[in-house]
Amino acid sequence: MLSFSLPPPQGKVKHYVFVSSAGAYTPSPIEPGHWPGDARKATAGHVAVEAALAAASLPFTVFQPLYIYGPSTAKDCEQWFLDRLMRGRPVPIPAPGIQLVTLSHVEDLAAALAAVPGNPAAVGEHLNLCSDRTISHTGVISALAKAAGVEAQVVLYDPAALPKEIKAGYPFRPGHFFANSDKTKSVLGWKPAHTFGGDAPALVAAYKASGRDKKDIDFAVDDAILAAVGAKVAVKA
Repeated sequence: MLSFSLPPPQGKVKHYVFVSSAGAYTPSPIEPGHWPGDARKATAGHVAVEAALAAASLPFTVFQPLYIYGPSTAKDCEQWFLDRLMRGRPVPIPAPGIQLVTLSHVEDLAAALAAVPGNPAAVGEHLNLCSDRTISHTGVISALAKAAGVEAQVVLYDPAALPKEIKAGYPFRPGHFFANSDKTKSVLGWKPAHTFGGDAPALVAAYKASGRDKKDIDFAVDDAILAAVGAKVAVKA
């Protein structure tokens, strides 16, 4: 297990907020959802930081976010799917496509973080930072396609059956990845205001406004996957 120590706080820290990750939970094929208190990976660097905070007797709160979408996010989420949908390309995703994920709007997450300062009830708590709804991988595609007014062509593939040199770059884990936010709502008096389906039209509009729909995107990995599964690439003229 990774470990390190922090210097004594000497009364200077009133409330330390650490944004960890729900990815530090130990995956379970039996109960794939993540609830606060579930087992966490001993090898995860996030867990080592959490242990150091506790050992230093700091007044801390740990947030465990999942996939984040919306403006100014650090990683592609909806953009990856729109790159393909807006160009009339097949969307290759790991089978079976009904895997559940928790997608969280950045504004909801920011609101949860803002509810921590001055809230003693949050001290010492591990809180999942996520929407209170789940959506399937194919559901993400359907919502975006409907909002964009385009037809979606989904191609399912088995990642384990692909040649090792093909790396999908897919934005989600191939299996379920979702969590429960009930504790976060109770402790912070917070509730998500967004749903992915409700946000889809704004996400499509933001994608177009950014000019990304006109940019050259490298689909070499997609083409290799489609060739491996025998699917044709049909590009909108």
